[in-house]
Amino acid sequence: MSILYCQGCSVDIAGEALLRNITFALEATDKAGLVGPNGAGKTTLIKAFLGKWPLESGQVHLSATVGYLPQNPSLHEGGTVFEAMLEERTDLVQMQDELRLVEQKMGTDEKLLSRYAELTERFEREGGYALEAQIRKILAGLDLSEEGNTLVERLSGGQKTRLALGKLLLRSPELLVLDEPTNHLDIAALEWLESFLRDYAGAVLVVSHDRYFLNRVAGRIFHLENGQIQAYPGNFTQYELQRALEETARAREAEKLGKKIARLEEYIRRNRAGVNARQARGREAQLKKLEPVQLAQKEKELHMALAGGTRSGDRVLAVENLSLAYGSRPIFQGVNLELLRGERAALLGRNGVGKTSLLKSLMQEVPARGTIRLGANVVIGYYSQEHEGLNPLNTVIDEIRQASELYDPDIRSLLARYGFVGEEVFKPVRVLSGGEKSRLALCKLFLVKANFLLLDEPTNHLDGNTREVLEEALHEFEGTLLVVSHDRYFLDKLVNKVLELTPKGLVTYEGNYTGYRENRQPEVEQVESRNKDYQQETRAEQKRLRRIQQLESEIAELEQRLAIAERELGECASDYAKAMELHAESERVRTLLDEAYADWVSASEP
Repeated sequence: MSILYCQGCSVDIAGEALLRNITFALEATDKAGLVGPNGAGKTTLIKAFLGKWPLESGQVHLSATVGYLPQNPSLHEGGTVFEAMLEERTDLVQMQDELRLVEQKMGTDEKLLSRYAELTERFEREGGYALEAQIRKILAGLDLSEEGNTLVERLSGGQKTRLALGKLLLRSPELLVLDEPTNHLDIAALEWLESFLRDYAGAVLVVSHDRYFLNRVAGRIFHLENGQIQAYPGNFTQYELQRALEETARAREAEKLGKKIARLEEYIRRNRAGVNARQARGREAQLKKLEPVQLAQKEKELHMALAGGTRSGDRVLAVENLSLAYGSRPIFQGVNLELLRGERAALLGRNGVGKTSLLKSLMQEVPARGTIRLGANVVIGYYSQEHEGLNPLNTVIDEIRQASELYDPDIRSLLARYGFVGEEVFKPVRVLSGGEKSRLALCKLFLVKANFLLLDEPTNHLDGNTREVLEEALHEFEGTLLVVSHDRYFLDKLVNKVLELTPKGLVTYEGNYTGYRENRQPEVEQVESRNKDYQQETRAEQKRLRRIQQLESEIAELEQRLAIAERELGECASDYAKAMELHAESERVRTLLDEAYADWVSASEP
C-alpha cells in the first residue's frame, strides 16, 4: 500500500525548472535511499512533498504520519535533554497524570474503576510503562546518555542534531524522512542507527552520501538527476551496478543511432537531386522521426592529486604516553603510537573522545603532555573538517594566490582540476557550499606537498563522484596517512590499520574497517547481550511496578469495604442475623486485605 504518491510534480527555483514531472511512490514498509549529485534538488523534493515548498504542477497523496529531520534542525532550548525527549510524548505523560488522579479518587466507583482499567490498558499498549527505558535506549544509541540532565542550550551543534534525531525516533511516525542524518554521528552511533532503521516498523526515506549506510539500510534507491527521478530495487551497490549496465546499454544504443544517422545524412547528401531525390526526401522524413538517446550528463571532471614532496624516513611518527586535558577535564591519556612510511591508518572513537584534538596535538596546535617525535624529512599536511584555514573574506582564486607563488593562469588550471571553472574562481569563500569548501581545502592541501597527511573527516559534504575522485587521489598518494572518518566505505577502500581512541589510550587493529569490525564482533555481541539483559530487567521492573500499583488500588478498595462493613455492623446490633452476615463479610474482607498486604510487601522488595 502506497503511503506517499507524487504524481507529475514539478518545482521551479527562481523561475527556472528544477524538477520536472516527478512521479514516484513509497510503500508502507519501504526502506529507501534518495541519491543524486549535489544541487540535483533532493532536499527541495522532500520539502515539496511535505508541503514546505510550492509545486508548479502535480499532486501529492500522503496518507501517513511523517517525522522529518532536516540537515540543520532547530530545537526548543528550554529544559534538559531528557525533558526535551519527554516533550515528544506529552500524550503519554498526560495519560500517566490522569492515571494517578483516577487512582486517588476511584475507591469503589465503578465508572472510575472502568476508566482506570481502560487507561491502564491503553497506557501499556502505547508503550507508556516503557517510555523512560526507550528514551534511555535512544540517548545511549546516539551517545547522549551522559547528557540526560544537561540543558539543551549547552549542547554542541552536533549534539543538538543527534537530539533532534532522537526526538524523531521516539515519536515513531509511520514515515521517517531523514536528510543527511549521518553527518554528526560517530561509527558506534551509525551502527546503532542502521540497526534501529532496519527494524523500524514504518517506512524510511533517507538522503545520504554514505554508501556503507545505504547498503545496510536501503532496499530501494531513488536516483534524482536533471530534474528526473528513477527507482531501482536493492541497496546502493546493486543500484550502482544497474546504473552502470543502463549507461553501457544506452551508450551502445547511442553509438548505433549515431551510425544510422550518419548513413542517412550521407544518403540524403548524395541523392538530394537526381533520380533518387524522392527516396532522399523519404530518408529526411525518417531522420526527423529519430529520437536521440539520452545519456547521463557527465559530472564536472575532477583531477585531484595529493602528490607528496620529499621522501620521509622509515619511521614517520612516534608518540609516547600522550595525554590531553581541557582544564580539569581529562580527554585521553596513555596514547602510544608508531607509524611507518606508507602506512594508512584510520583513527576511530566515540564523539568527544578527542580524535580531532589528537590530530591537532600532533600539529602542535593543542598542548598535550607526553612525547611526539616526527621522523626525518616529514612534512605534515592537515585537513580540518571545520575548514578553519579558509578565509571567508577571500575569493576562491585569492585563497590560492595567498597560499602559493603560482601565476594566475596556473592557479586557474589548478582550480579547474578541483572543479572551479570559469567565473566560479571569483566566488567569495563565504558563499561556497560545504562541498565546494571541501574541494578548495583539498586544493590548498595539494600546495603543501606533504608526505604525511592528517585528514579530519575529508569526505563530509562531498557527493559520491567527488568522494571517488578523492579516494583515487589518496590511493596514488605515496606518503603516510592518518585519517579521522565515519565513512566506512571510504575506510574499507583506503586504510590498512585502525586505531581506536579511548580515554585510556589507543587500541590497534590490523586491516581495514571490515577487519576491525570482525575483530570487535565478540565485544559487540557482549555489549548487545548486556543490553538485552538490561531490557529484560527493565521489563521485569515495569511489570513489578504495575503489580504494586494494582495491589495498592486493591488495598484501598478493600479498606473502604471493611470500613463500610464495620460501620454497618455497629449500627445493627439488634438484628442478630444481619450482624452475623456483616461479621462474616468483615472477616472475609480482612483475610483478602491481609493477603493483599503480604503480596504488596513481597512485590515492594527489589
